[in-house]
Amino acid sequence: MRHWRQRNKDKDLSATQISSKTVEELRQAHSYIEDFLEFKASEKLDKTYIAGTKSAMSFNDEKKVYPVYRFDGTVTGRLSCAAYTVGKHKKGVSFHTLPRGENDDNNIRSIFTAPKRDAYGTWAFITSDYSGMELRVLAHIAKEDRMQKAFVDGLDLHTYSASIAFGKPYDKVTKNLRQIAKAVSFLIVYGGSAFTLAKKHGLSIRKSERIIDQWFAAYPAIPVFMDFVNDFIRENGYAYSLFGRRRHLENVYSQNDKVVNRCLRQGLNFTIQSPSSDILLCALLGITREFKKRKLKARICATVHDSLEAVCPVEELEEAESIMRDFMISNPIMKEVFGLEFSVPFEVETIVGHSFGDGIELNFNNNIVTNMDEVTEYLYAT
Repeated sequence: MRHWRQRNKDKDLSATQISSKTVEELRQAHSYIEDFLEFKASEKLDKTYIAGTKSAMSFNDEKKVYPVYRFDGTVTGRLSCAAYTVGKHKKGVSFHTLPRGENDDNNIRSIFTAPKRDAYGTWAFITSDYSGMELRVLAHIAKEDRMQKAFVDGLDLHTYSASIAFGKPYDKVTKNLRQIAKAVSFLIVYGGSAFTLAKKHGLSIRKSERIIDQWFAAYPAIPVFMDFVNDFIRENGYAYSLFGRRRHLENVYSQNDKVVNRCLRQGLNFTIQSPSSDILLCALLGITREFKKRKLKARICATVHDSLEAVCPVEELEEAESIMRDFMISNPIMKEVFGLEFSVPFEVETIVGHSFGDGIELNFNNNIVTNMDEVTEYLYAT
């Protein structure tokens, strides 16, 4: 009781101290804290990416960095990308952690550019990104008919999910409801809870639990699949992917419930993220072979999560982009080597510019780029 009274006495004192401050002083304090946090974030970007890139270029004696890609660098089965190590020092940067800049002042990605104009002309930087790949994988492996139908019909999945879960017409779903439905979808993929949803969207735990239950009711095959994965891991001590990878999870036999639950989340995450990475790798292999077969100057220079980055002379742009999109969507290597046919279509979003951080998104109509003139004009003009 004494400690409880002391705590409340301290609270009363704090309230008195705050009330004695002017509103303007409080505003200044809030502004200072915001500026300080922004400064710390900028300092970290500078130390990690700007200084790291300069150090790598100095060591390499050229304006290039060489990140290391590993097949066994992550427990999820995803391809990893990291700076390489020289002695005790790291050189270069991880492309997989490069932040997206909100404006030109912190657009770190823009420092990684296509080659400068040379004998082959002006070069372009291509970023082709799979759209919603992990949720497409989930829809396929869980055999969830409604989710599959949304992808086949070309609907926005998060709007569709909100429409079913909240009982709203598709065209009446608000931006906020869509964001909540999107958050729930990724809670399933990455492992999360009602607490995570509540914290992110300012909801009560009870309401968050109810929303998650509504999402599961909208896609009933998903919880059935999750139960199957959990039961398999408990029985066998590992999870497996569509491509035959395994993640061993012996700690599932622990007497500690928290450890067991963590293993189950990791196993489910693995069954979704690992195939997403292998689909990308199959596409990358097919694209690289096709570039060489056609004797193009175009080449893949990086991967970032579910995207492939390439550079090519502008005169090869239409051909190179078409090859990338075709192999990412149809993915013949995946079909030939692994015999896999997906129940949902793959979709790719492509941006073309001078660097990883700028560009114009390509628009398509019946697989034909409709704004290539705008893109080439942009490339030659800037």
